[in-house]
Amino acid sequence: MAIEENDRNLIELEKKAGQKAARTIQRNWKNILSTTTTKRTGLMLSLATARANMRFDMLDSIIVSASPATFIQNYGFEGIKKNGIHMSMKPYRHFDNLFKVSESTLEKLLEEITEIRGEKVTKRIQDVIKFEWQRIES
Repeated sequence: MAIEENDRNLIELEKKAGQKAARTIQRNWKNILSTTTTKRTGLMLSLATARANMRFDMLDSIIVSASPATFIQNYGFEGIKKNGIHMSMKPYRHFDNLFKVSESTLEKLLEEITEIRGEKVTKRIQDVIKFEWQRIES
């Protein structure tokens, strides 16, 4: 199935909307990690990313990634370490904070995607109606 020029433009618009939201979420993510941890450089901040994932010519998801230490800090840890010392670390809930801060960004992305996909659906319906009228007239 060939992609028409208009569909290609809509795919690009959707991709750009996802990338813009991913950049904002990544900025929020790094800001949360830098304010809740004492070490503000290094592996934790360099591995904190967010990116838009396209699948079947549509925005499928926004992938948020981080270092393993970030996940341990998010959920906390209570147990015995490798060296036999008992450790208890409270959860920081980085991801909960990220979703609270990025809520407006996700709502804006939702509105943009709805508008873009709405145009696509409207165009397809118009094409079907046009095709049916041409078939009826001939």
